Amino acid sequence: MQTLTVEHPVPFVLPPGQPIQVGLVGCGGNGSHIALSLARLAYQVREQSGPPLALTFIDGDLVERRNIGRQLFTAREIGKPKAQVLADRLNAALGLHIAAVPAMATAGLLAELQPGYQTIGILVGAVDTASGRRAIHEALGRSTWRLWLDVGNERDWGKVLLGTTAEPRALRGALALGGICTALPAPTLRYPHLLDDAPLQPRADCAHAATDGAQSLMVNQAMAAVAGQYLHQLVIARQITTCETALDLVTLTMRSTPITAESIAAAGDLTVADVTTLPETTTKRKGGHP
Repeated sequence: MQTLTVEHPVPFVLPPGQPIQVGLVGCGGNGSHIALSLARLAYQVREQSGPPLALTFIDGDLVERRNIGRQLFTAREIGKPKAQVLADRLNAALGLHIAAVPAMATAGLLAELQPGYQTIGILVGAVDTASGRRAIHEALGRSTWRLWLDVGNERDWGKVLLGTTAEPRALRGALALGGICTALPAPTLRYPHLLDDAPLQPRADCAHAATDGAQSLMVNQAMAAVAGQYLHQLVIARQITTCETALDLVTLTMRSTPITAESIAAAGDLTVADVTTLPETTTKRKGGHP
């Protein structure tokens, strides 16, 4: 009889006492629901006297009539900035201090909003454009934003992806310390097409798709729930063993990719040995002399 061997996932761990700053990029279909999850996390952290959790909502869009019913807005909020509406409402309801930036995200803007070096920066991407993802992609490599949680969906399915770097070389030795993971492939390293604009005509946004009956009314809320659990693991538990989750509402199934040597190596076009051993240093000591 052949024995089935299953590789155990390796946790990506955040320091227990370090402050966290979350930038939510996009406050529409997925983003408005994720905003609620983030506010609940911030409230729980404050009530439990945990390390500070600062929230910033970023979106240049205004509330439109077609958003009502699908996104978390009301008819009275039509014409107002989505980011500001959500921040004001959640601040009033839970006594929080969520900051709102009613502007479209660019790499420059995200660099201006980056946290200090002693704060863990997490960007949550809830955008449906390549330009939005390009801004986050660039910010991840050129600022102190440390993690990128990307949430995207189509008609009735979607994916949540977690990563730290878009550079394959940064994945070398990611599991070399034994027992913990120090780097994860960014969403755009796993799926480079996320940076590409549609070759023909742009895809209709979520609001139009819902109005036309081309998208499930529940998909955004379902995706936000999965993203919320990722954030709960990062903010509250301070560790996570999953780097990708796919959700299918038609079959009501969910499949996650654990953090393993194989999953990291595959995303970076590396070998298992590349991610489980430390890279050789360019300077070696010989005969006791540097």
